[in-house]
Amino acid sequence: MENENKCTIDTYFYVKSDHRLVKVELSKLLYVECIKDYLKLHIQNQRPIMTLMTMKMIEERLPQPQFMRIHRTYIIQTSKIDYVNKGSVSIAGNNLPISAGYRNDFFSFIEKYTII
Repeated sequence: MENENKCTIDTYFYVKSDHRLVKVELSKLLYVECIKDYLKLHIQNQRPIMTLMTMKMIEERLPQPQFMRIHRTYIIQTSKIDYVNKGSVSIAGNNLPISAGYRNDFFSFIEKYTII
């Protein structure tokens, strides 16, 4: 039974927010931001959703490399990146920092999709 709770998410998932279960479609999820004990899910063309959950919990469930952690407070959907700077990524007009601890893995991933 415990393994059922640890499965990865395929197309959508539900989170508790404001005493309701809210459906989040993976294709519309831009990035996840950690704010203290809460996660703020930034969704395309929608208001962000706040939920009480840990970064570790959602990171284990989101499919990789579609979703990648770039900072202790950010997990991004890699297909939603508009552009990459030396120390940040831009998604939907928001610049998100890439921390030193995640930089090597992130740029190794980006290299696979770079044509120069």
